[in-house]
Amino acid sequence: MPLPAYERGLTRRPLAAVPTGMRGSEHSTVVRPESVATVSALVRSWEFKRRAGFDVPEGEPSVDREGVLAKRLFGIRFVEPIRVVWADDSGFGYETRPGHPIYGEESFQIDEQGVFTARSVSRPSSLFWVLMSPALRFLQRRTHAQYVRIVQDAAAQPPRS
Repeated sequence: MPLPAYERGLTRRPLAAVPTGMRGSEHSTVVRPESVATVSALVRSWEFKRRAGFDVPEGEPSVDREGVLAKRLFGIRFVEPIRVVWADDSGFGYETRPGHPIYGEESFQIDEQGVFTARSVSRPSSLFWVLMSPALRFLQRRTHAQYVRIVQDAAAQPPRS
């Protein structure tokens, strides 16, 4: 099954267009100015994915670093190989690697105005996952909503002195 090409780093900016055969998704929330530094520290680390229930790689996200995310659903451990395609003070983005149920890219970013965005461009990675795509889309929407809640919870914490 041929997979469509896309520009690496595409999720670093708002999705003006999504490559043919792929779906784009953006979920955002605004945090108070005094919470931007706290949320920024969170979304540029694997701690963000850990709070969403994933097993995460060691170290910090850095460009070209490969690793495996994993999450247990319904008693099954799903393994998700990834490679970081960009990382900076505002967050990071990664592409999926062979063996991941989804083909594409996902990113987490907060801008100077305090707007956090979880963004993805993806499609099922194989025929099996195409058949499972309604469940994949449901889980992806639920996970993106969870990312927004994690940011809102972090922003609600009093600033550390």
